[in-house]
Order: sequence, then structure tokens, then C-alpha cells
Amino acid sequence: MAQEQLLINSVDEKQTRQLGREIGRHLVTSFTISLDGNLGAGKTRLTQAIAAGLDIPDGQVKSPTFTLSVPHSGRLQLLHVDAYRLKQLAEVDELGLDEWVDAGGVLIVEWANRISIALPPLDLAILIESPSQSKRSFSLVAHSPAGETVINHVRSWVDSNHP
Repeated sequence: MAQEQLLINSVDEKQTRQLGREIGRHLVTSFTISLDGNLGAGKTRLTQAIAAGLDIPDGQVKSPTFTLSVPHSGRLQLLHVDAYRLKQLAEVDELGLDEWVDAGGVLIVEWANRISIALPPLDLAILIESPSQSKRSFSLVAHSPAGETVINHVRSWVDSNHP
């Protein structure tokens, strides 16, 4: 399968939130997203915006750095995972990620590159780069037909909002 890709540049947090909400609006059951980028790149901010697109109330999604994973309820069930502090892959098994996705939930994993071998199959990979304090670059890569659908919706949204 050819991987659908999309590069989006955001000039401020408002655009980043709009992008995340747009992604969240088009997620379907059993969907897995990997989020990677440097410390402070905006992984949690993007997750918060995706959660808003899943109708999860603002303020509920916080970085799960110390708890490792936090479930949230909205249009779909979301499990937000932060793999930054995981020391070994055995810890990933304890999180039940495959079971979460098999049950129809959405999975978003920050620092996914640290545990990529132990993740359920990806639908969408997002790499965030932060060239400045407010600007972000989002590279979206689809790894499934569902991921391609999300990218195509986001591409249409970008084209209609940024001619």
C-alpha cells in the first residue's frame, strides 16, 4: 500500500488546535495514532485538540507522563499514552494497548518511537517539529486505509481553509 502523506505548517497554537480537532472529527473505532517529536514540540497539545474533535471536554486531557496512560470518554473511547518514562517493553504489555484497540477504542501514543515494536498496527503516524516557540510542522503518514481517509479529510479541510 502506498502511504498517503501530508505536511502541514502551523503558525500558532490556534491553528494547531484546529488541525487536531479536524483529525479527531474523522477518527473511527479501533484507530491508533503515534505522536513523535522533541520535548515540548506539542504532542500533548495536539492530543488535547484531537480529543476535542472526539467530543471530550476541554481540560480533561493532560499529559500522562507519570501515570503512563489515561482513558477518556467522548464520541469514541480514547486512551492517551505517554511512553517517555517506559523503561522496558514488558511495561507496554501491562497497558493493554492491543485490547483497547480490539475493543474499538482510539489509541494515541506520545513518544511512540520508544515502543514502536510493541504497538498495535498504526493507522496514522504524526511527527511534530517545532522550528520556533509558536510554529509547528506536522508530518502525517497513513499506515492504513482508515489513516488515508483521515489524511484526505484533513487535506480537504486545509485546502478549503488555506487557499
